[in-house]
Amino acid sequence: MTLRYKYTVDDVVLESFSSAKKRYREELLRIFSTLGSDPFTRGDWIQKDSVGRDCHVKRFGPWVVTYWPEHIGGLVHIIDVERLS
Repeated sequence: MTLRYKYTVDDVVLESFSSAKKRYREELLRIFSTLGSDPFTRGDWIQKDSVGRDCHVKRFGPWVVTYWPEHIGGLVHIIDVERLS
């Protein structure tokens, strides 16, 4: 059986996604799907969010994605994305 989590995106991620070129949107969807397919993916480093929660920060090629898994609810919360130049 394959473990599959749904993902959520914060408003700031949705704004970035909405204004991105089609190619970038497709890249982000692949990254989001990857995180949902493997919710135990460890970040390259950990960063605290505004409530003190440990969030994973991981680089996917030119993208840096900040997220935290909610294992009880079967969700991966994606709270920030940034494309490096």
